Amino acid sequence: MNVIKKDSFFDDPDANGFWNLTDFPLKDAPLNMNDTMYLDKDSELQKFGLGMSNNYLLHFKKQVNSFNNQQNVTQWINVDNATIEYTKHQKAGLGIRITKNKYAFEFFGDVEPWYNYLKQFCIQRNFSHNYTLQKKIGSGNFADVFKAVNKNDGSEYAIKCFRKAKLNESVDRLAIIKEISIMKKIQHESVIRIYEVFEGDEYLFLVLEYLKGGELHQYMKKSPPFSEEKCSKLIFRLLKAVSSIHQKGILHRDIKPENIMLRNKDDLDNICIGDFGLADYYSPSGQYLFTRCGTPGYVAPELLQDKLYDFKIDVYSVGILMFILIAGKSPFDGKDYDDVVMRNYYAKVKFEDCKLSEQGMDLLKGLMNKNPIKRLTADEALSHPWFATENLTKTCQFKIRKQQQTSLKKLAYFDTNVKQNSALSTQFSPKSSLSSLSPYCVTKSNIDDSPQTPNTPAALKPMNTARTSAGYKLRQFRRSQIPLKQL
Repeated sequence: MNVIKKDSFFDDPDANGFWNLTDFPLKDAPLNMNDTMYLDKDSELQKFGLGMSNNYLLHFKKQVNSFNNQQNVTQWINVDNATIEYTKHQKAGLGIRITKNKYAFEFFGDVEPWYNYLKQFCIQRNFSHNYTLQKKIGSGNFADVFKAVNKNDGSEYAIKCFRKAKLNESVDRLAIIKEISIMKKIQHESVIRIYEVFEGDEYLFLVLEYLKGGELHQYMKKSPPFSEEKCSKLIFRLLKAVSSIHQKGILHRDIKPENIMLRNKDDLDNICIGDFGLADYYSPSGQYLFTRCGTPGYVAPELLQDKLYDFKIDVYSVGILMFILIAGKSPFDGKDYDDVVMRNYYAKVKFEDCKLSEQGMDLLKGLMNKNPIKRLTADEALSHPWFATENLTKTCQFKIRKQQQTSLKKLAYFDTNVKQNSALSTQFSPKSSLSSLSPYCVTKSNIDDSPQTPNTPAALKPMNTARTSAGYKLRQFRRSQIPLKQL
């Protein structure tokens, strides 16, 4: 065990030591990897057993047969956001150094498979050895996005670069760690993929899927209002992605045209949800890093009203998008920012502006019901007769599977394709898109059809400073994402 001086952005200042010496709590969890490795102890190479159970590194007793019994685990560590590097030993050859909270552990042997497995959880250091940045394709207050090429195979990627000097508050660190954690947990064909994470002296690098088609927002600006058939196909795909996110216990909280990408130009059959900077794990008590956040004109009214909310806020945002696609305008158009916020707050929608069939209108009203108790879940919406009429369930799923073969092959280059145990890595995994712990499943007394009246319209104005007294940080990536002030 070595103590090193090099700090990491991901260090926990309260951590003490590398290994956890308590009993491993998940004794029945399957092993994804195991082998006999070598440890340098007092200049002598010693054999020991090493195993991986999802994101947990397990140190076994010396006996090789102990791999079959996790009772023989002597110490363990969660390697999420630990740093991994190759190292060399004069006698043992190539090895791996894992560093977490300034403590390092080195082991030697057949380490290539271990490195390939560990990097899906860990932070790497050698970004410039693997990627070449080509051109900037986006920028914001905290991050720039570049198109890049992998030096090994020439594949194109999007690199989200965070300058560490701008992330000097504890809330910034927690927000970035949460964003990375959430993106790693979601594996769905209609959600942007994260492949690797690197840390340099000045920057953090998130290696993301490169989406060539641009934003849905850009497509909509040059397109007339959608036909009902065209709209239904896009909304179906979007709801499938939202349902998958919710099944992981995650709220996106910023679904809008700017955050929906097209993998290929003008290809609406292949959309992708991106930008998880405001996403969070569902909390029944409403405890979030950022509680009142989103983009005015695209958020659910209960979020603006400072009420408890759950997964259905994302469903409402999908409803807003459906309205815009059909009507060609927002349901909350206003003369200025305050007007948009207040219209969104009271959620008075003129559904007659949308020319829809009876079933289409029924779905739209179900998505945009201002009472979250009566609002549809993502799964309920997917079963709506409007989609059955278009025969979308089978058609869209077939097209998505066919179109994603190339993307999935690229993912396999980075992944070990080992089936992961969700109990080890997911903080909260409801069995349906609406958790039984949701406040809207427990009681109806805390929600009614009429919103609470805000103190003053001025209280809803955007912030002019980087932080409010409540500690809300401006972390929006685009200028259009004006955060809402906590009251």
